[in-house]
Amino acid sequence: MNGVSNNIRLVVLVLFVCLTYSSQASTFPKSIQKKIDKEVKKIFPIEDLTIDNIEDFKFDTFKYQDIKNVSLSSLKCSDKLMGYACFASSKGKNDYFDYMVLLNESMEIKKVVVLIYRSSYGGEIMAKSWLKQFIGKVRGEEMEFERDIDGISGATISGPSMTKGIKTVSLMMNELKEKGKI
Repeated sequence: MNGVSNNIRLVVLVLFVCLTYSSQASTFPKSIQKKIDKEVKKIFPIEDLTIDNIEDFKFDTFKYQDIKNVSLSSLKCSDKLMGYACFASSKGKNDYFDYMVLLNESMEIKKVVVLIYRSSYGGEIMAKSWLKQFIGKVRGEEMEFERDIDGISGATISGPSMTKGIKTVSLMMNELKEKGKI
């Protein structure tokens, strides 16, 4: 049993290293990329949709402390902007978890997907029914945990952290758009 546990830890470590360095190389491990492609296609069911990494966007790391490992991609059909995919990490009780926020061109949240959850506690935040609460939100509005976003049993730390992280992504994306940086 201990060997299985060590193998799981090794797999999680390899995924963490791959995802951490993938933001610099703009590629994700194959299994994560497959999940990203599938979720993007659900929201933007366009045949010739392209996902292009935006490498030179800048945001205030002090102002947006609730997220790290941020990367951003534009979603286009021909040359027409359809939306964005923002990838970020937030901290759970012991470990960071990685997620993707899909936004349309008006910066409305269309979907949130947890890509990697590393902790043994709080994984309830991966439930689609809980994540649906963020759909339709804009400019970080109506995203206060346990007021606008329901709490979730078993995720007393991850739930508020995820909520803060998504609100931060929403605020950052709107600021980048308003300032003409994306």
